[in-house]
Amino acid sequence: MSPTGEQSHVVVNSLLRSGKAILDISEGSNGANILELIRNGEEDNRLARFRYVENGDTMIWKFPTFAIPPSSSAINAIFSKATHHQNLIIDLRGNRGGYIDTLKEVVGHLFDHEIKFGDVVSRKDKKPETIKPRGPFYSGKLTVLIDNDSASCSEFFARIIQLEKRGDIIGDVSAGAVMEASDYDEELGDDYKINYEFSITRADILMTDGKSLEHVGVTPDLRINPSAKNLAAGEDPVLANAAAAYGLKLDSAAAGKLFPYEWPSL
Repeated sequence: MSPTGEQSHVVVNSLLRSGKAILDISEGSNGANILELIRNGEEDNRLARFRYVENGDTMIWKFPTFAIPPSSSAINAIFSKATHHQNLIIDLRGNRGGYIDTLKEVVGHLFDHEIKFGDVVSRKDKKPETIKPRGPFYSGKLTVLIDNDSASCSEFFARIIQLEKRGDIIGDVSAGAVMEASDYDEELGDDYKINYEFSITRADILMTDGKSLEHVGVTPDLRINPSAKNLAAGEDPVLANAAAAYGLKLDSAAAGKLFPYEWPSL
């Protein structure tokens, strides 16, 4: 169905791209494979970079991942800038999560007192998890944007803000994928090694309302989804709505140009 509502039948041909069965990154190789891995890593870092826009009393922060080291100077720098604005919009759409310690650090900048995160429930025990305040402290108004691709730490963040009545949540219901897991790096072989990694779920987290977000997700205070027409035109009605609440004149077309979607290279 087209954005105008017209229906038609379309045949889409599949495209298969074969990668290398073996990547040789040993010292005796010609170096092409290791350079490819480096380029892929640089591309991942580019897509995960912080971006922000300052417009009068409002700051909009595109926050793509929590998979960055805690105590990051980049996080402190963002909140230092945010303290000069009355309103802060944090865009967590497409943020698949990351490190719990990084989540706690970001949340700590938004509260001037210690709060309870929830209870970590494993096979053996149940432990309370708290978050301590940290500077620079942001005390202004807050709006958080989420969608169905917001997962893990993004969902915890949105639900904490919701339960503590710290701000508004706008967008779509989040992914409902929040189980805590441990990652393990292993290798096989002697002269030539095969490196691999696996992840094992170890705990669930019950929020302060006693409920888990697993398979449930976070329901936003205001549910807004872009239409097919919005997506085709590169418009962002979700961000436009959040900005309008703070008196920022930003239509869907202009909002879509602030942080246009960037496709990862194949």
